[in-house]
Amino acid sequence: MMSKKPKFNAAMFGQRFSRSDVERRQQTLDCRVFVYESDGILVEGIMVRPKTAAADAKLPVVIYNRGGNAKGGTLVYGSIQHNLMPLAELGYIVIASQYRGAKAFPTSVSGEIRLDQFGGNDVNDIKNLLPIINGMPEADSERIAMKGFSRGGMMSYLAARDMPQLKALIVEAGVADLEASLAVRQAMENIYTRFIPDYATEKTAQLKARSVLHWLDKLAPQLPILLLHGEKDVRVEVAQSQNLAKALAEKGQPHKLVVYPEADHDLYPNRAEADAETAAWLKRYL
Repeated sequence: MMSKKPKFNAAMFGQRFSRSDVERRQQTLDCRVFVYESDGILVEGIMVRPKTAAADAKLPVVIYNRGGNAKGGTLVYGSIQHNLMPLAELGYIVIASQYRGAKAFPTSVSGEIRLDQFGGNDVNDIKNLLPIINGMPEADSERIAMKGFSRGGMMSYLAARDMPQLKALIVEAGVADLEASLAVRQAMENIYTRFIPDYATEKTAQLKARSVLHWLDKLAPQLPILLLHGEKDVRVEVAQSQNLAKALAEKGQPHKLVVYPEADHDLYPNRAEADAETAAWLKRYL
């Protein structure tokens, strides 16, 4: 299908998705697209789990929160392969929301971009995954962690306020103070204006409401937080994670900050090292 696209690069595709990885995952992982209800809205979700678990085994769960906005950043073939499946191969059930208004597959969900509030009511789409997890007989609902990337970091902090059962939190290239970040990357004003309700009249209040640095005390005090960031990130400046780590230290919150001096927003060329940090964090706390 992809080879029919004019800009398809077969060599790059083969480099990113090796035949051995794809075929191994076809054999060992169960990947499903599902639709669920959140605040009366149909939302698209993704679930990946190991096929080889014992019939009576209960597996820990990782909730993955994607980056992007509206249609941008949706969990498509590539992002599922790169972000969800490696976690499932570690022995976790991985579950994720596309967030309301976005879709990537031919489901009954209607893609309505206006539903995206960039950290507003759409945060409920994450919290409303819990009943699904609780209803999965193979899921250990007592062992749930969360991982967020970029915008998904903000979403993770917001969701974590109301999810005291979380055992661990991992954030890659996340924003901790939207107003401070806006001063560095002014192009985000277009995104905020388009998606955040009442932004024109309540700019400061709406940005603070989405910024964990302004309500850090709302997080469970013993929630261990891993922060991963590239020093050459031009989308979310590394100071966002550095300032949050400083605040977490002052609060006495268990945490770890890892900065990769040459890495970009997606943590390349240190992707493998970042994934190893994630694996170690989950093994330790989940």
